[in-house]
Amino acid sequence: MCAGASYDSQGPTFTVEPPPRVDLTNEGGAGVECSGRGNPAPRVEWHQGGGLGGLGQGEAGAGVRTVPGVRHLLDNGSLVFPPFQAAAFRQDIHWGVYRCVLSNSVGVVVSRDVAVRAGELPKAQGDMS
Repeated sequence: MCAGASYDSQGPTFTVEPPPRVDLTNEGGAGVECSGRGNPAPRVEWHQGGGLGGLGQGEAGAGVRTVPGVRHLLDNGSLVFPPFQAAAFRQDIHWGVYRCVLSNSVGVVVSRDVAVRAGELPKAQGDMS
């Protein structure tokens, strides 16, 4: 055995778990951090929707991908919603439930639900409602 080598496997744990709610505006956008540790180092994924009530009880929802100019996944595990034009609001992205999932060969942990909510958007000209 090599001196200093560690063969202790460890399931993933959160070092930064996302908050239960993230409010964003089209003018300011928002970012959501998620990170963890384990051995081997865990992979960070984001999922949206689904009925996850606990590990092994349903699906974690659809895997989240970058949508250019609307939603970005960063290499550090953060999920970023950049500022956007009011006309570019997408209910399927800017108003929903997300979960951060950490996984490695030892196990999987899923964050609490993160409710992403876009705040008031300026009304388009001519909108009388």
